[in-house]
Amino acid sequence: MQKLVVFLLFSLSYCYNYEDFTRINHEQPLNEYTQSSSLNVIVFVDKQQCNSESDDTCRQQRSQLEQIRHLCTSANIQFAISTNITIAEKYFNIYGSLPKLCFLRNGFPVIYSGLLSNMDSLQEWLSEARERLTHVLDDKSFEHDTQASTGSTTGDWFILFKKTNDSRSLLPIWEATALQLRNRAIFAYVNVDTNPIIQKRFHLFYLPIFILFKQGKMYRYESASWKQISFIEFIENNYKKVKAENVPAELSAFALFSEKAAKVIPMYLIVIPMICLAAVLLVLVSGLARKKKTTAERTPFQVKID
Repeated sequence: MQKLVVFLLFSLSYCYNYEDFTRINHEQPLNEYTQSSSLNVIVFVDKQQCNSESDDTCRQQRSQLEQIRHLCTSANIQFAISTNITIAEKYFNIYGSLPKLCFLRNGFPVIYSGLLSNMDSLQEWLSEARERLTHVLDDKSFEHDTQASTGSTTGDWFILFKKTNDSRSLLPIWEATALQLRNRAIFAYVNVDTNPIIQKRFHLFYLPIFILFKQGKMYRYESASWKQISFIEFIENNYKKVKAENVPAELSAFALFSEKAAKVIPMYLIVIPMICLAAVLLVLVSGLARKKKTTAERTPFQVKID
């Protein structure tokens, strides 16, 4: 009975603290929420931090959420909260203490690392993070945009090569690093599943992989750490500790045709002779069968002796 009373009191305090906020606590509502607008904010909160409506922590948290919601509404950004730790960890790589704020721009998330109690700093950050700084490259745009093989005159590029559903929890870190280093390097994605020419050009077999293109050279990020600070240190200094590779030349149309031909021609060299041989054997067998049939049907000579 005592446990039931405690549960009811906790439920009432939870409802009081979050009742008039949009809540995202399951994957399906999350997908619907992020697709309903190009700009969305989700604040992940720990419901156990609020024990009762008269608790100071509970009142402060509610006041803070109301202020953040007001900032978002005034900037035409959708606002919601979530108490689902699994969603925070699985989709946004959020671990540790809460609350944490995630800002999604057309589905690309970035995590605010400052104090949520500082509304001026948060407002400035929302304005800076509103425009997504990362790029999406493909077979057609890669060389034109990066000019990687000609010396990267457009600047340094740090590119994440990945498969379609690879490492979704990595995206918030990648986006946050791009925001912090917006004046140092250009960050981009390449979906290897849909861009086979890029995959062949850079021999990309083990994914995801990160490559820094700098002044006509390329440097592979070999660390197992996917932390923001690790990416920053690599771009600023640690790239010097790995081997500098020459950027492979862009594959020409003739090279691509030659590669396809090299795969197709051997097949024809095997298949066509086999077809011809089978046809010859078929003709020989058919002729032999007709000859036997003719011989069998012929009337034998009879010699009459008187």
